[in-house]
Amino acid sequence: MKQHCYPRISGKEKLVLGLELWDLLLLQFTLMGLLLVTGSLLITLPAVTGLYFVIRAFKRNKARFYTERFIRFLVRPRRFNLKDENKGELKSA
Repeated sequence: MKQHCYPRISGKEKLVLGLELWDLLLLQFTLMGLLLVTGSLLITLPAVTGLYFVIRAFKRNKARFYTERFIRFLVRPRRFNLKDENKGELKSA
């Protein structure tokens, strides 16, 4: 029996250097924050470059828009949603 596996990120979703929009936004906010705090490119550029390689390693063989879904999972409210019950996704015992 075959298992469903997600395709690798195709060229359509990649924008720059093999990253998606959410990844670029994360790099940009990190760059701006470090520049505000340190004010030095000698510290900021290696840190952002390191973050780039960490993101690339994190996204290896992941589904499309994985970062966006991961961020939404982290920031969504952690409470019962009545819409889920109405859809029949949550069933009473």
